[in-house]
Amino acid sequence: MIYHDTQRLKSDLAWLTQECSLPEFAASRFTAYELTMLQQRVSDVKEKSVRHLFAQLFETFGLKKARWNKKLTQQALPALALIPGEGLRVVITREADGNWKSEGPGGIRSEKAYPPGTLFAALKSQRRDEELRSAGAMFKAVAWQQKPLLFYAAVASLSINILALATSFFSMQVYDRVIPTQGMSTLTVLGVGVFAAIFLEMLLKLSRSHLYDHAARSMDIAYSHDIYHRFLKIRLDALPRSIGTLSGQLQGYATVRGFIVSAVNYVFIDFPFSMIFLAVIIMLAGWMMGLIVVLFLATAILAGLFFRRKIERLTKNSSLASHQKLGLLVESVENAENVKATGAGWSLLGRWNTLTEDAIADDIAIRHYSEMSTYLSVFFQQFSYISLVAMGAYLVSNTETLTMGGLIATTILSGRVLSPIAMLPNLLVQWGRTRIAVEDIDRVYALERDNEGVERPLSPAVLHPRFQCEQLRFGYGENPALQVARLEIAPGERVAILGMIGSGKSTLLKLLCGLYKPQQGQVLIDGIDMHHLSRNRLNETLGYLPQNVRLISGSLRDNLLLGLAGIDDAAIMEAARMSGAIALINALPQGLDTTIPEGGESVSGGQKQMIALTRLLLMEPRAWLLDEPTANMDDRSERQLLEAIEQKLTPEQTLILVTHKPALLRLVERIIVLTPQGIAMDGPKEAVLQKLNPASQARKDGGQ
Repeated sequence: MIYHDTQRLKSDLAWLTQECSLPEFAASRFTAYELTMLQQRVSDVKEKSVRHLFAQLFETFGLKKARWNKKLTQQALPALALIPGEGLRVVITREADGNWKSEGPGGIRSEKAYPPGTLFAALKSQRRDEELRSAGAMFKAVAWQQKPLLFYAAVASLSINILALATSFFSMQVYDRVIPTQGMSTLTVLGVGVFAAIFLEMLLKLSRSHLYDHAARSMDIAYSHDIYHRFLKIRLDALPRSIGTLSGQLQGYATVRGFIVSAVNYVFIDFPFSMIFLAVIIMLAGWMMGLIVVLFLATAILAGLFFRRKIERLTKNSSLASHQKLGLLVESVENAENVKATGAGWSLLGRWNTLTEDAIADDIAIRHYSEMSTYLSVFFQQFSYISLVAMGAYLVSNTETLTMGGLIATTILSGRVLSPIAMLPNLLVQWGRTRIAVEDIDRVYALERDNEGVERPLSPAVLHPRFQCEQLRFGYGENPALQVARLEIAPGERVAILGMIGSGKSTLLKLLCGLYKPQQGQVLIDGIDMHHLSRNRLNETLGYLPQNVRLISGSLRDNLLLGLAGIDDAAIMEAARMSGAIALINALPQGLDTTIPEGGESVSGGQKQMIALTRLLLMEPRAWLLDEPTANMDDRSERQLLEAIEQKLTPEQTLILVTHKPALLRLVERIIVLTPQGIAMDGPKEAVLQKLNPASQARKDGGQ
């Protein structure tokens, strides 16, 4: 047995994800929250459960699938070793004397051999596929993962189509052999056989439906996870300004999944078997009958391509209008108070009606072309069926190449041939819509991520809050919003950033916490380019409070512990007492379990800031970056919060504060005055305040 208790396993997991020096693990350190979630999955120490847990961990770190062996070879190094009774070691190399060198919670050591029962798994990184940067590659990769289920479904479809021949051959034998000879015993045998075939066909269809449902569910989960995970990784300054467009683009994966399942079944089963049934028809009835089906196939392909191009063009316009409508709706809901107060409803209603008319017009045109495609398919299918029957009747009456039973069998088989071909125009139309959905999601995948271009972001165990900016420049358009030639903030400094509206104070704060990437220059923390550092590590080091706090839907406790782990209710209440949020918690009937709606509109702006600052008190970051932290608070709440921050800040922690309130300046020792052209003043608080307000300082000096 590898482990005797879960505590040792949890300890090994903490070492592997937090302290192991091997690049495969050191490059992507777990956050405290991620580690807690991982440790919570430890339920027992059975070997099967332990192996499964480490296999999932391999996948998380981008390693090849864990293959456990009882023998260790040099070719497998580095390797993870699970030693009975001891636990985890990482075997690094084999030394000249033949000993195995390994690293573990106890440090580095060498040993001649490992005890019997030790399990080894090679630590090999997966090949990084650049194509997975696109949504199309992601859809293909996820669909490929379902190949076993789709293969079984294909086998079921293959069997279904083979069994479908039984009905045709049954009819042919009855008309050609049973009726002329009155062979009732033959009819009984044929009837039993065909009943068994159609019953088995029904069972196979039910099984195939279950397999498709399971594959669709698995793909939906994978697509949804990958797309939302990708969205969360997008750097803040790279996000589109239109919420509606972005939301609409992210929702198109269901269309893609539906097309993939339909296309796989059609391309690999329905259409090939349609051609096989066509070959059977030609064998039974000759080339003249087969030619009718071939002409129908050519017509269906042309019709499908014709309608696909039209629908694809209309779908682009319809999607754009729908995205704009969604964006307008979101803006209207978020700004309902302002819209109502300013009487701007009539203006927004006009925009809404225009977008609605455009979307409806495009949707009607799309439905019109889709219906035309369907109606034409049905018409050509019926016309082809009539042509087959008419040609078959002619051949039966005037030639000896086709019998009555052969004609009946051919007409039955024609349904199996014509139906898949009739589906082709609609499938091509669906393909056009799917292309638009993939293009929409591709635009999201093209947005730059937090560590764009950095294959393995750095994740040092400790980051000292020492900031350096060199030739910094950032803008939201053509004109720069921020220009800083040089700026240094040492660990433990208390700094206030002042400036007029639009001078770039909030932008600078976002750059200092890595939410934005400078368009020119660098932002360094502890001497490392912030773009090269893992977002998780930055989140653990830097505590950022935005100017406009928005809460997420969930409970009050969820918002206080957002992204935090290992914090109990006692710690929450202590932080709430310090910040003043205890009054809010006590006033709510359900306390910490009170439900917060989307956006947190059930609490005031000052209460939102109080909740966010309480979370920072719980987080205890190495650097506090606060953007107007008390802008919406009354004087009493502000004083209490200032006292809490003063009490909580240690000499090693850095404070960077953006404010317009003189009361908050008591927290700082240094002031930076920012203008759109750069830093105008930077120095000790008293010296800068004297330059900013010399008259007030003169009165103060005169009074003394």
